[in-house]
Amino acid sequence: MRAINGLNTIIKGLIRSYSQIFFSSEYSLAILLLLITFIDFSIGIAGLVSALVATLTSYLIKLDRETTAKGLYGFNALLVGFGLGFYYDISITLLLLAAIAGFFTLLVNITLQGVLRKYYLPYLSLPFVLSMWLVLSATWQLTSTEINQSSVYLLNRIFDVGGFNFIAIHDWWLNHVKSNFINGYFISLGSIFFQFNVLAGVLVALTLMAYSRIAFSLSVIGYSVAYIAYLTFGLDLTTLGYSYIGFNFILSAIAVGGYYYIPSTASYWWAVAITPVIAMVTIGLAIIFKTLGLPILSLPFNIVVLMFIYSMRFRMSASGLREVMVQEGKPELNLYSYQSFAKRFPNYGWIRIRLPFYGVWTVNQGHHGNYTHKGEWAHAWDFIVLDSDGKQFKSDGHLQTDYYCYGKNVIAPADGEVVEVDDGVDDNPVGEININKNWGNTVIIRHAAGLYSKLSHLRKGSITVKVGDKVKFGTKVGEVGNSGRSAYPHLHFQIQATEYIGSKTIKYPLSSYIVNDTELKTFDYPATDQNVCNIETDALLNSMLNFKPGKLISWEVQHENITENITWEVGINYLNKLFIKCNKTNSIAFFEIDDVYFYFTHFEGSKKSLLYKFYLAAYRIPLTYFEGIKVSDSIPVNKWFGGIALYLHDFIAPFIQLLQAEYRVKVTRIGSEFDIEGFRLETTVKGRFLNRTVLTERFDLEIRANGKVEIIQEQNKTLAKCEL
Repeated sequence: MRAINGLNTIIKGLIRSYSQIFFSSEYSLAILLLLITFIDFSIGIAGLVSALVATLTSYLIKLDRETTAKGLYGFNALLVGFGLGFYYDISITLLLLAAIAGFFTLLVNITLQGVLRKYYLPYLSLPFVLSMWLVLSATWQLTSTEINQSSVYLLNRIFDVGGFNFIAIHDWWLNHVKSNFINGYFISLGSIFFQFNVLAGVLVALTLMAYSRIAFSLSVIGYSVAYIAYLTFGLDLTTLGYSYIGFNFILSAIAVGGYYYIPSTASYWWAVAITPVIAMVTIGLAIIFKTLGLPILSLPFNIVVLMFIYSMRFRMSASGLREVMVQEGKPELNLYSYQSFAKRFPNYGWIRIRLPFYGVWTVNQGHHGNYTHKGEWAHAWDFIVLDSDGKQFKSDGHLQTDYYCYGKNVIAPADGEVVEVDDGVDDNPVGEININKNWGNTVIIRHAAGLYSKLSHLRKGSITVKVGDKVKFGTKVGEVGNSGRSAYPHLHFQIQATEYIGSKTIKYPLSSYIVNDTELKTFDYPATDQNVCNIETDALLNSMLNFKPGKLISWEVQHENITENITWEVGINYLNKLFIKCNKTNSIAFFEIDDVYFYFTHFEGSKKSLLYKFYLAAYRIPLTYFEGIKVSDSIPVNKWFGGIALYLHDFIAPFIQLLQAEYRVKVTRIGSEFDIEGFRLETTVKGRFLNRTVLTERFDLEIRANGKVEIIQEQNKTLAKCEL
């Protein structure tokens, strides 16, 4: 089994070495590019040998298996092999040189990876450049190699690839396409693989467009701007295609415009902006290296892109041009995932601060209140407790103890450390205030640098914590009183940036709460007169959806009178991300669970699989319940749409989104409040084009107290059952 896994890793790494030239791990792109490289057999076989040696060696010396399998240790060696095959004809000597060069390039690769990783920078194709210079300098001394003259016999190469049909196409092209711009673009694309002919460039362009519309459009933009720059500078335009220059602009545009940064108007702008810089660097380097007799290869691309990425790390704000944090290997995937993530989790990474009490309380003064919440102290809340008649006290309200909130527990709204405690201030008689000790008895908790919560007007002697205590959400810190500037018992709660009593407030949302028993809020601001409470998870929903790594889930699926059994396995990856994997289709869905929701974050695999249907049906499930609860969310466009609609949308997606995918779920209880049998989730997924619904799908998901789960897809009447 170990040998099979090792062979699988090596084969994956070898094939993906080809697609990594365009920053991708996609097999279909890799295989097509591999075939294109064999237009010139010498180039194709030399590249294959170099990449194989580098990939095999990386496995044998036990480098990271995943990095090896992605082709990241092979693609620089592949390029060196291409270079050798371009200069020298096929022979035993060439194959031996390709093998040696592949091993040497891997060593350079590992070294540069170690150096640049300290600065969180990619090594790009620098190993190829350095290795190619040394290898060329060495091979020029050899007498046992013959110069590759494939360019002289180009028609023979074209005939070998496509016979007389390709010869006819080639002749038509020569007779009808005279544009230096068009021919230069295609030759520049082909030259990435050391194939200096239009046929290779056209095939690479078609392959690139099939793989990524964004990458293709950026390749055109990068070359176009370079063409204009050369025209403006009065430089020789033929050097763009017939040298190692043109592809620098293409690769740079793809790297900046769509791979290392989220595709957007800003990324496209910067892809345009750096192109003249690369042109200047290219001109200067070409003159310097001409004296050395060495080609500049992709050095301009490496220098400018690395400097650009490094410089962008010093920005004080990441707005506009956004660096890709989780690389999915394709511009469209990076874009659609980011767009969905930005909609779903606009407050990602924020500290979860909740209400500082249990039970239902009422906001009697919110932000910018009518009484005291003004100016620098505008973003605060005052809370009280009301009875069913809307009164906050019993009897005549003359006594502190008449007020329902008086003496109620006040809890830490989030994990943190107590940094300030002020106790010993007497509670005021109802109707009187203490202006000397304005905040009364107070506790301040530090949750993060520059983020503190303050709880004021607490009852004298009720504070249970001291400075330096570590607290968790829910830890009792005191009781509601009537101390300070407080005419009647209530709890004052605010978020502030410093630890001092009297600090001004900051506008910071509460992470989750329920309003009036009818609406679930996340990262929002309770408003005056709203009845609010913390979210309490439902025990049944929480237990049923709290999937643990190693759990097996067996389904019985019925569809069109066919019954099949499918098994899923719950796992966790090296980044501690939980996932569900379908053993039959190898589809995988990543999920998370917090104090509010069970929700999916990513899906890979077949859209025909049951796991995909479950991904849609349970995309975001609230772990709490109240009558009429509904939840909505946004699904990544590419996880819902497909085909020609998505293909065409990819071209404009960085600038405008005409397609949207919306998710809505309504949760109802099965059984009574006192005898809960389970929950039914009615899910609707809608695809919209220009805000018009063009595609709708519905699911029913039932979760029973006895552990049984059912999924029903309305459109094709798929029924799946399992027992958790």
